[in-house]
Formats: sequence, structure tokens, C-alpha cells
Amino acid sequence: MDQFKLYLQYQKEVAQARLKVIERFQQQGTHQVVKRTSNMNIVQNILNTAGHPLHVSDIIEMALKKYQVQLNRDSLVSAILKKINAGQIFIRTAPNTFALRTYTVKEEP
Repeated sequence: MDQFKLYLQYQKEVAQARLKVIERFQQQGTHQVVKRTSNMNIVQNILNTAGHPLHVSDIIEMALKKYQVQLNRDSLVSAILKKINAGQIFIRTAPNTFALRTYTVKEEP
């Protein structure tokens, strides 16, 4: 009978472990965190949708219309310029006019 008790104990532990896994999956489904879209992602989406370079004023206007987000002009330009200087995502095509690096646009000095 000693073997039978060990077998029952094993089955009990397996069942408890399965129950914990099920409970963990159920909790994950109810506690989903809504991730906010970053300002840079908003700008990237706007430029991608436009398909051509946009002036910062147009980007700010579209962000307000589409995402209900009021972007600060100076902060936005500063953040975009940091990405440009790092060689990431954006390029400057004219003063305060930006495009995605993936565009085939001739850059102006």
C-alpha cells in the first residue's frame, strides 16, 4: 500500500500544479495592461500614413485629430532631431519638415 499512497500523492501534486497554471492564465486574461502609444510612435504612424514628408505643424495637427494627443512643438522637434542624429527612423527634408528614413526622398542641406 505504500506505493499506492505515493502514487496518490504524486497525482495530487500534478493536479494542484495544473490548477495553478489554469488560474495564472485566467488572471492574465483579466489583468491586461493597456499600453499607451509613445509620441514617437504617433509621429511614425502619421508619417507612414501620409507617405510623404510633413511639416511639424501638420504632424501636430494630425496627432490631435487622429490620436487626441496635443504634442509640444519644441519637445517634438527635439525628440525627432535626436533620432535623426542617431541615424534612426527619421530624416529632415526641409526646415522643420520630416520624413521616415525608409522614404526615397532627396535630403536638402
